[in-house]
Amino acid sequence: MGDKVWQVARDQFLAAWSGSESLDEAAAKVRALAGGPAPRWAVMARAVSLRKDGVELKPLSAATARAVRAA
Repeated sequence: MGDKVWQVARDQFLAAWSGSESLDEAAAKVRALAGGPAPRWAVMARAVSLRKDGVELKPLSAATARAVRAA
């Protein structure tokens, strides 16, 4: 289900992540690039993998999703 996240080019993924303020926003951008399902967990898994490889990624807030669900 999260395979499409890994098919997005690395530079495009990094741009989507860097241009986002929340995990939800990053997932939406990656989903648009992937042209299919890009669940939050898969986007986060790719970010973790990139960090393990030494890529610096800014921290994203997950608070937006929690705030929307609480309202």
